[in-house]
Order: sequence, then C-alpha cells, then structure tokens
Amino acid sequence: MQAFSAGLKNEWFKLWKRKKYFVLLILGGLVCVGSALRVMAADLVVGETLPRKLLLGNLSMENLFFLLLIFLPLLALVGVCDLFAGEQADRTLRFTLMRPIGKGKLFLAKAAAVWLLCLLALGVLLGVSILAQTALGGGAGGIGRSLVSGLLDMVPMAVLILFFCLINQLVRGGSLTVLACLAAYVALVLAGTYLPSIGGLLFTGYLRWHNLWVGVTLPLGSLLTRIGILAGYGLVFGACGFLLFDRRDG
Repeated sequence: MQAFSAGLKNEWFKLWKRKKYFVLLILGGLVCVGSALRVMAADLVVGETLPRKLLLGNLSMENLFFLLLIFLPLLALVGVCDLFAGEQADRTLRFTLMRPIGKGKLFLAKAAAVWLLCLLALGVLLGVSILAQTALGGGAGGIGRSLVSGLLDMVPMAVLILFFCLINQLVRGGSLTVLACLAAYVALVLAGTYLPSIGGLLFTGYLRWHNLWVGVTLPLGSLLTRIGILAGYGLVFGACGFLLFDRRDG
C-alpha cells in the first residue's frame, strides 16, 4: 500500500505541474458561467420576464450534462494520454518503471491520479456553477442534488478512465493515441444515442449514473443488472490494460 501511495503522489504531481489543466479548468468555468448568461440573454431577447429562480434555479444540475459528457471525458482523455502515451513518446516511462513499485500498482496509480484530477475538476466547476446560480438570483435549489449526483457519476468515470488506459496500451504514438481515444469515445456515445437497442449495454450510456439513483429509482433487479454491467466493463478494461502494460519495458 505504501508503494501505491508513493506512486499515486508521483503521478499526481506530474499532472498537477502541467499548466494546461488549469487552462482547461478556467475554460470549463467560463462555459458554466456562460450557460447562465445565455439563459438570461435568451429570456431578454424573447421578451419574457420570468423570475430568476425559475430561469436559473436548476443551473448546477443542467451544467452536469456538459461536465459529464464533454468536459470530464476530455480531461480524462488528456490526463491518461499524458501519463501513458506521453511518457512513452518522450522516453520517460522507462525511468518510471525503474521505481520500486510493481507494474500493477503503477498502472492503477496512473488511473487513480487521473480520476482524482477529474474529481477535483468536478468539484471546482460545480462550485462555479453554484456560485453563478446563487449570485445571479437563482437561489439554492437543486444544489444538494447536484453535489450528490456528481459524486455518483464519478463511478462510471473510473470505467471510462480504464477504457482510455486500455487504448493507450493498444495504440502507440502520442497524437495517434489521442485521436484513437477521442474517436472511440465519440463512436460509443453516438452508438448509444442513435441505437437505443444497444445503448443499455454500452458503459458510456451510464456516464450520467445519477439518473439511476436520484429521482425515480429503478427496481432493485434492474439496478443490480446495471451495476454488474458497469463492474464487468471496469474489470475487463483494467485487467486487459494491465496485462498489456506489464509487457512494456519503456
């Protein structure tokens, strides 16, 4: 456990020192605030005089769609590619492999560091959304629900991160790996959207995991089935990714 903790701190430091993640956070915050201003501007253009609480009372929940399907997957993709394909491209992975930590723990440490980055980004951007909602007169409605929903949605985000980790073992080359991850993610999201018959079988269909738990709750049997599907994807992606990573020598 001590080796894993040290490895996690090391991988987290690699992500934390890169300024592009701060830039992405700033851009994400601007989008969250911009969504509130867009709603207010549309109301003025239409000529309606709806109360601010009605217009912005659910802003934090509405911004979850952008965060879960666009921003966090993009952040996870960039983070995973930096820690795997990026280190492979600049020949620093071999030095990481020389550290006193097993490859299995190192693989999980890299994935966990990206997950923590996504968790931090989710907390920051939800905080920005909540501040925008309250500061612009939207009130405090839905804030607790959005926070609980965000925490629940970090479960399928871990599976998505393991999926990106697997692709990084299958595809060699920095830019090619990024394109492969992006193409695979977009293809899965589009397939789940336009082919409803298979949407429930794709793990990307559960990125908004809170829909199963917050509000209308599904029967226990249906919940267990979906939990099993998501857990199965996570085990397969994690196991296959580790087996391929274990063969690497840098």
